Order: sequence, then structure tokens, then C-alpha cells
Amino acid sequence: MLVAQPQHNSLPHKQAIAPRLRLLFKRIFDMNCRTLIAALSLFLPGIFSFGFAQDAGPSEQAYRKSKVLIVYDSSNSMWGELSDGSRKYEAGRKALTTVAATSLAGRKIGFRAYGHRREGDCRDSELVASFASGEVATSAILKAANDIRPTGKTPITYSLKEGLKDLGGGPGDILLISDGIETCDIDPCELMREWQAREVNIRVHVVGVGLNKLERAAMSCIAEESGGEYFDANSASGFEDALSEASGVIEATNGEPAEHADGYAIVYRAVDAAGREYIDAEGRILKDGVAISSRTQAVGRGRNPVEGPGEYVLEAGVLLRDGTIYEPVRLPVVVSDPGDTEVDVTVPAPARVVAEFEENDIAHKGALIRAYQDGREVFSFRPSDEALARPGIYEFRSSVDSDNQLHAIAELVAGERTTVRFELIETVRAYVEFELPDGTTIARGAELWKDGEKKYSLHGSNGAVVQPGTYELRSGDQNLPYAPAPLTIEPVEGKTYTAALAAGWLRIQFGGKPYDYAQGKLPARAKLHSSDRGNWSYARPDEAIPVAPGTYFVEGFDNDGFFDRPSVSIANGETKTLTLSPIPLGEIVVSYAPSANYALTPDRASLTALDGQRIIGGILQPGTARKVLPGRYRVTGWKKAGDFVDQEVTVNVGERATVELMPIGE
Repeated sequence: MLVAQPQHNSLPHKQAIAPRLRLLFKRIFDMNCRTLIAALSLFLPGIFSFGFAQDAGPSEQAYRKSKVLIVYDSSNSMWGELSDGSRKYEAGRKALTTVAATSLAGRKIGFRAYGHRREGDCRDSELVASFASGEVATSAILKAANDIRPTGKTPITYSLKEGLKDLGGGPGDILLISDGIETCDIDPCELMREWQAREVNIRVHVVGVGLNKLERAAMSCIAEESGGEYFDANSASGFEDALSEASGVIEATNGEPAEHADGYAIVYRAVDAAGREYIDAEGRILKDGVAISSRTQAVGRGRNPVEGPGEYVLEAGVLLRDGTIYEPVRLPVVVSDPGDTEVDVTVPAPARVVAEFEENDIAHKGALIRAYQDGREVFSFRPSDEALARPGIYEFRSSVDSDNQLHAIAELVAGERTTVRFELIETVRAYVEFELPDGTTIARGAELWKDGEKKYSLHGSNGAVVQPGTYELRSGDQNLPYAPAPLTIEPVEGKTYTAALAAGWLRIQFGGKPYDYAQGKLPARAKLHSSDRGNWSYARPDEAIPVAPGTYFVEGFDNDGFFDRPSVSIANGETKTLTLSPIPLGEIVVSYAPSANYALTPDRASLTALDGQRIIGGILQPGTARKVLPGRYRVTGWKKAGDFVDQEVTVNVGERATVELMPIGE
């Protein structure tokens, strides 16, 4: 049963005001400090000049000459999709080319990746491309991005600490690209506060890849506390835009936090009538009716530079999950003083939607939810997200597993929060292992059948998600077939079921002398045939191969030599050895007599068996010994080189026969 139910929630207004009060007090303090310094400079110019130079942060010129370190997320979650369906790691690799097209290409850039080598390792962080500039840096970074694959955890704090070492303690910029929050150490935001207290001259700019609101707030804190800026990347094109904007900020701003930066900017806070703040707000800035910026960002994601004092119009609205802006409003803004001109914008509240999944009245983690209208997908969101959307009636779909292809119809209302609830059919992940008579177990594929129809495929050690119930277990294998038998899957998550396999063991070995093998050495494989079931499988020598009870015969490969086909019968739990020995061989070596009458230099000859024996190999090469069965043979010269007298030769066991071909008439 699927239910859509609206709920009403809003963010307390005082929670949104607190950060602005802290910013206000910092500005008052900074302003008073600047006034005092200006006064002192009138009386103590020499002392002030020296002392301030020691205490101030690095100049803009110092930052422009400093290094840039890209810290790149390659944790397992980067296999996920962005809102446009593109893979995060693929979009990231493509977007990194954006950096090469910016002025950052003139600075020394390094590339550190984390989560790219080992699962579960909170120290999996590596400087994969050393600092370089220009095409050298671009080539190294793109190669590294192409080579790494998403694998492990998200050790952001550790990577930033290692990045500080990479940059030699600063000054510099770090561009952190991540699709999730810290999963290993302390909050990296605390690390940024520690850096600020220690006057570490490194700014961290963050590109958040497909983050939800809570994740975005956590990652924005890293940027804000370090004096950097935050950028969102929710699609492949958005990824490129975010890196381009981040590169521009790194190159354009000086070493101070954003609120102290020179120049003019509009900083706005988007709230609805109920006081709910929206970090996801965007729009444009216009002057004299002309748009001077195509994209603005609300507090928590960045500031919006303008060219100077003047009258502007801010157009802003809530950014919806489908990528559009909801009912943008316009607000006149007068910019007079350098720095940030702060304004509040009251925006219309869109609809909000979340999803909940339950199985037997117990919360389930669920899966990606897709919203449709008129059969077209409009947007998607994760179970942990609160998605902002346009009001209207939607069909919501989610595919948790093959038994739970879920859908629900719900109407979204402006300003209201709607919860879409999905009730799942009970399923569990089940594993099946097969036990041999000696107690060892093996993992292999199996199938669950019911009423003559295959219901599930179990993939080796991964098992399968299935409905509890009784099935017929089947598992086919050339050497170890399993006789179909009933199996009851209980409503227990992650249980492993053991099925007994009747089996014996067969050890194959090669006998005889290496000389009697066509290649002059013992082969590395043979063919194992089942007389009862037909077909064959590869078999390696000197290994105990588990096989079902029955009769088997072994055959060598044609290019290894000439063999008999010995057979053996094996009972359950029994071990037997079967030896495959070659038939003794002799050799033929062909040569051509010296002559000036060859049309072409002869480099081949033909061999024909006169006693019906089989020949391994094709064309004879002069001077190369060919292993053959004992008997009579005819050797024919190469017709394109001239006319030759055919030669007959008899080969004996263990002996080499030589044949010399010469042109007719010589």
C-alpha cells in the first residue's frame, strides 16, 4: 500500500539569524581595528609598516604565485548518478578539463585523490600528480583522473592535513571536490577553525557533487571557515560550471575571507513568508534592465560581485530539483560602500517532498525516487533528501529490487511538505554455498525455481535479494552438477544456506618423456570429459579436481602431442589419479640444397603421411624439427620456388630423419 501524506514544517527564524549576527559583530570589530591602525600609522609609520607586514596574511600577489592543490573524491559513492543521469566520476573527469582552460593553468597545480585504492581505509589518500604548471599539469591531472576508480571511504580531514604538507604549510589554495561528507575522522570544519587559529594561509574552496541540504551545509562550513567559497555541482554541465567558477574565484580573490574582500558584492538571504531559509536560491542581477550576471547564489554558497556603486535589481527564487527557478521575484538593491551589501529576499515557497520506505512496519533504506508527469521524468531524489518541486500531481517510482518496483501518486502543494510512503514486499538477502564431502565449501552461481519458472539468480558470494518461501534450488556445472532439491528461504536477513554436493576428486598427471610431447615439455592443461553427461572442461595437471561421482576420460590437446584416452570411475568421497602419457615420437628435419635456379627462396615444404597417421602442425619450415608419429612420410617442395623431386622418408621412435630437397635436373 502506497500513501502520500502532507506535513507542515518550517525552519525557526532565529536559527537562520544567528550566523548573520556573528558576521555583523566580526565586521564591527574589523572596522574598529582598521580605524585604530589608520590612526597609529599617522604617528608611527615606520613601526606600523614593519609590524603590520609581519602579522597580515599573504597578499593577493602571493596567492597568485602560490600553488593550487586539487583534492579529488574517488570514494565508492562516486559511482552514483547526478540529477541528469550522468555518472559522478565520469562527469568529474570531464569537468577537470575545465581547469586547464582557466588562468590557473599558469600556476603550479597538484592533484591528490582519496578513496581510490582500498575499501574501508581511512588513510587512502595519495598525491597522484605532483605540482606542475601548464600542459604538464593538465596532462598529469587528466591521466590520473582517468586511471583512478571509485573504491573506498571519504577521508576528507586526513586528506586536507596531507594537503597542507603538500603545500609546504602555505600559502595556497585547495580545491576540494567531494560527493559526500567526512566518513572517517573529526569534522573537517573543526580542522579549518584550527587552521584559522594557527594562521594557516590556505583557503579551501569546495565543489559539492550532488549533495543534499545537510551535506551541503557541512561542506559549506569547510569553505566558510577557511575563507574559501562553496559551489554546487548537480549535473554534468553543472560540474563544469562549478569548477570554472571555483577556478575564477581562486584566481580573482585575495587571501582574506570573502566578507573582508575588496570590491563590491551583493549577498542575499532567501526566505519565504514563514521564515524558512533557502540555501538553494539562484537568479540574476540586472542593471539598467540588462542582466550583468547569469547566476547568483544565496548565503551559504557564495557572494555575487558587482562592478561598483549603483542601483541594481536582484532577481532570485528557489532552485528546484528539476533545475528551474521557482517564481523568481525582483528586489531593488542600492550598493554604495565597498564590501558586501546584504539584503533579505522574500521568495515564494515551493512544494517540498520526502520519501519514506517501510517493510513490515520497519524503516527501510529505500532507493532513488523518480518523479514523473505525463510519463516524463521531471526530477529525482534520494531517500535522505528533501526535494524542492513545483506544485502539481506526480507519479513517484522507485526500484528497490526485482520484487519491489514501487509507485505512488501524490499532489505536491506550494509551501507544504509531502511525505510519500512506500510499503515494501518483504525480501531478504540470501546466500547459498555448496559443501563437498570433505567439509570444504565453494561459492558459485545458483537459481531458485518455483512452479517451473526461474524466480531468482544467486551470484556466487553476492547472493540475491529474494522473497522468503520454498523454492527448488538448481545449480549447473560441467564437473559438479547439483541434483535439484527443495530450499526454504527464511525471513532472516543475510542468512547463508548450505547445500551438500556429492563429489569425488580426480588428479590428472602427465607421464612419459618430455621428448615425446610436440612442444618438448609437459603440457599445462588437458580435457576432462564426462562419459555420463558429455561435453568437456579444462583441467590443470597435479590438482585435485572435485567431480560428481561417475565415469570420466581424459584427452590431451592436439598441439601437445598424440595421446590415448584413459578413463576412470569415481565414487562419492573417493580420490583417484589418472595419468595421461604421449605416444612415443620421432622427428623430421627438412632442408633445401644450394642452388641458383630458385624462382623464390624456398622457406616451406609440405608433409604427407603415407600410413594414415595424424600430423600435428601445418607447413614445414626448413631447418626446424617437426615431431611426428613413427611411419612413412612424403615431403614435397614449395612449388613457387621451383620444381622438386618428392622425397619419402621413414621415421622411427626417438630418431631424427633428415630430408634434403633439390630442384629437378640438379
